[in-house]
Formats: sequence, structure tokens, C-alpha cells
Amino acid sequence: MASSQLERWFAEHPSAPRFTGRYNEVPLSYVVPRVGLGLAVAGVMWWLNAQFGQSYRPESLTPEFLAEVKRQGEVAPRMHGPPVYINPFAQKIPGSVRGPQDLNKD
Repeated sequence: MASSQLERWFAEHPSAPRFTGRYNEVPLSYVVPRVGLGLAVAGVMWWLNAQFGQSYRPESLTPEFLAEVKRQGEVAPRMHGPPVYINPFAQKIPGSVRGPQDLNKD
């Protein structure tokens, strides 16, 4: 649309906020309620998700599981194989090292 057409339309509709790239044309009375309403809706959705959406907690977050992991240490024994490191990414163990027996080969 040409600039003159926009000016004519806004002259016919004086209560319409002008979104023509000029910040001062949109009054705060137009922006603030909409931003506030958006934040309120987001807060209500956050609360509803916490109340109804996240009712399941994985067993790996229970205090008993975390205490057992701490007791076991960084190496886990296996029934039919050599022991392996627990969480090698967090401990920065290279991929070529599978367990403590690989470090003792040196």
C-alpha cells in the first residue's frame, strides 16, 4: 500500500493504532494489557502443567536410588562381564576406555 492510502485509512479510523514502523504511534494503553494478558496466560499454563502434567517422577530421582548410586561409586559391577564406568560422559572418560580393567593394561 502506498503511504497516502495508509494515511487516508488512518484518517477514517482514528482509534486504530498505527503499526507503520513508528514506535510512538502505538499507545501504551494498547500494548500493556495485551502483554499482561499474555504473561497471565503463560503463568496459568505453567501452573496447570506443574499440577497435572508432571505427576510422574522417574525412579532415578528417588532418594533411595541416588543413595545407592553414591554407595556404588563410579564403577558398576556387571553379572556376566567386566565392570563398567557409570556415566562416562560426565566423568570425561574417553570412548576407548570401557572399564577400570582397560586403564590397568598400561
